[in-house]
Amino acid sequence: MKALILVGGYGTRLRPLTLSIPKPLVDFCNKPILLHQVEALAAAGVDHVILAVSYMSQVLEKEMKAQEQRLGIRISMSHEEEPLGTAGPLALARDLLSETADPFFVLNSDVICDFPFQAMVQFHRHHGQEGSILDPSARIGQNCSIGPNVSLGPGVVVEDGVCIRRCTVLRDAHIRSHSWLESCIVGWRCRVGQWVRMENVTVLGEDVIVNDELYLNGASVLPHKSIGESVPEPRIIM
Repeated sequence: MKALILVGGYGTRLRPLTLSIPKPLVDFCNKPILLHQVEALAAAGVDHVILAVSYMSQVLEKEMKAQEQRLGIRISMSHEEEPLGTAGPLALARDLLSETADPFFVLNSDVICDFPFQAMVQFHRHHGQEGSILDPSARIGQNCSIGPNVSLGPGVVVEDGVCIRRCTVLRDAHIRSHSWLESCIVGWRCRVGQWVRMENVTVLGEDVIVNDELYLNGASVLPHKSIGESVPEPRIIM
């Protein structure tokens, strides 16, 4: 049985995260969104997953090839020369899957990952849950307050006296002592200094440095930036 997943979009509504990572590989509950889908298909008996790719296709291909052996399925790529939109990939699905009479699924990753940041950081609350997801490799210091609705990814370091509420902190990020984060997304390999306050859906792209004692209110910071002054009102830091 085969399945086609449409993963060619640019992920504009997930920026700045998707400026350095394709949106299907953005983590959701400490796992790339696309991997949630592929694992569910494998569990349902699908043995060949076709990804209709375009934006950052090489990054997607490298990650998914690493999953083939683990899942025991075939994962192949169909490269779009230009974005086809939903109608175009559906036609592509008909052509790619016409060689088999078996039933197949057609999944659009937009259903899962094209939603505002506010929905992402408040997902658990919307579902009546007050839990947190802490990767076993995350290190948390003393006298910290973590939760509700917090996700700490692999390799995350949280120093002493930090408060984190309703936030997603992605792989290898480092939060220094006595900082306070609420309703934020901290991107991969970010560094947040001491006594920093971040709130109101502040989003840090990959590899952002926030210096000590700053206040970020609703800021969206592009990847690989260093922030040296407070941002008291929502804006994009380029």
